[in-house]
Amino acid sequence: DPNHVYWNPHVDKANIPTYDYSALLYLNTLGDDFEGGEFAFLDDDADRVVQPRAGRLLLFPSGPENLHQVREVTKGTRYVLAMWFTCSKQHQYADDD
Repeated sequence: DPNHVYWNPHVDKANIPTYDYSALLYLNTLGDDFEGGEFAFLDDDADRVVQPRAGRLLLFPSGPENLHQVREVTKGTRYVLAMWFTCSKQHQYADDD
């Protein structure tokens, strides 16, 4: 979708139903390498904001209880390794070697 922007609020499991857990490993640090780019859980009573820091691992269930967004990066480049995990045996990784 050409109108999609990465800072749209979303639920990972709504995008890919087999995602059970989501994880982000930050490879660089807010303020040192980039500006903006905070991760925010969008709860009814408040936003819970996680500041990116190199080496920080963020792991959370991928379901609707974790509506979230990444805030727009305004300067520099934010590097993160994004990972998703499933509990589904049908969708588990198979090494065919």
